Amino acid sequence: MFGNFVSFVPLWCMRDFIMEALIFRIHSVFGEMILPVLIVAAAVYLTFTYKVDAPQTLIARLFPFLVDLQIGLGLLLWVMKLLGPLSVLGYYQGFPFIMHPVLGLLAMGLGHLAADTRNPVRSFRRWAPLASLGVLLLLVVGNALLVRLV
Repeated sequence: MFGNFVSFVPLWCMRDFIMEALIFRIHSVFGEMILPVLIVAAAVYLTFTYKVDAPQTLIARLFPFLVDLQIGLGLLLWVMKLLGPLSVLGYYQGFPFIMHPVLGLLAMGLGHLAADTRNPVRSFRRWAPLASLGVLLLLVVGNALLVRLV
């Protein structure tokens, strides 16, 4: 990726490249492979176990944390890229890399509302988790495709 640039970088800078690559790999695998499957599983579970005025289940309380973990890793990686040695190129200040964190924050808000009693589509009753998590799934997959296609 960096070609001969890596051979001229001091050892203390290589540690930052390795950490950045590790965070990037975890963020991409979790966001492209694991989180969509968890969204579908949570949607099915929350739809089939729906009861009117029931307290939140463990899945409904744990799910927003998983979305927060993905967004936190993404924001950490984005800040590392903005402040890193290649930030002078301005590559991470362009269209897809500005839109990706914004859509991620929108997904985080929707992930919190989807598994909560304050769900904006709660009038759908049993189908409210399925509807809101379906929109979240489209948002997560679209956000992953936005970066992959550029």
